[in-house]
Amino acid sequence: MTRAVSQLTVFLALTSLVTTGVGMVYAQDDEQDLGWFDTAELTVVSTSGNANSSTVGFKNELMRTWESSDLLIAVGALHAESTTLTRMAVGASVVDFQLTESAVSEVTVENYYARGQYDRDVNPHTFWYAGAGWERNTFAGVQNRYSWGGGLGNTWVDSDISIFKTGYGVTYTVQNDVVPTTGNDTFGGLRLSYDYRRQLTENTEFVSVLVTDENFSDTEDLRADLTNGVAVSINSRLALKVSWQLLFDNLPSEVGIPLIAVSGGSTGDTVLVELDGVDNLVTFALVASF
Repeated sequence: MTRAVSQLTVFLALTSLVTTGVGMVYAQDDEQDLGWFDTAELTVVSTSGNANSSTVGFKNELMRTWESSDLLIAVGALHAESTTLTRMAVGASVVDFQLTESAVSEVTVENYYARGQYDRDVNPHTFWYAGAGWERNTFAGVQNRYSWGGGLGNTWVDSDISIFKTGYGVTYTVQNDVVPTTGNDTFGGLRLSYDYRRQLTENTEFVSVLVTDENFSDTEDLRADLTNGVAVSINSRLALKVSWQLLFDNLPSEVGIPLIAVSGGSTGDTVLVELDGVDNLVTFALVASF
């Protein structure tokens, strides 16, 4: 078992312990709010002075709820940039010199996505769904990934305190990597997911969402997206939220690395190196609900 698979196993085990308290019993809430709802998250981190960096993140979920169906449209972006400052002293002595500074900025994180999903109830405990999405994560080697899918799901719990749903479906994916390879860029797959939400206190909510995708063309290509978050309400509209997201890819994309000769000179060749299969992201955001 690889280190990445071991980490994923531990993370999923911890998450399963959290969701054990749901209980596999059906509980339906008789009252349901209908209409349009919107939730926006904003993350901004900036440092300046001896070290300069900036991080801007944005997420928005627009939902339309009918009596027996839901439509969700979600978009998100995360962009981080750091600036390295280099100082050089040029002069005849330690008391007679001129100081020069140069700054080089570099993008360190670039992640964007847009997705939509429509759910339709078959009965109070079963629903079908269809959706599509696009994402870009250049530092994970993905330039564009388009996906379409559909399937069935179960609503195990739906009450004022907690919601627990699971989904099982098939997908079709078109993927273009930053560094093109000879692998399959279009493939079908199997998707398993869950969505768990629990009201811990009157003003504190816990959310855990897991989506796994298995590539039918190459079964080693297993991907997982796990997000756990806790939101604390400030008032009826605003909340503070901390989230931890785990992105796992058992067959990650590759990146091109210049080949350097033993003597230290450049050979002009490029070698392909596999990227890390696990990415962790912790964010602190201000959430606005409408």
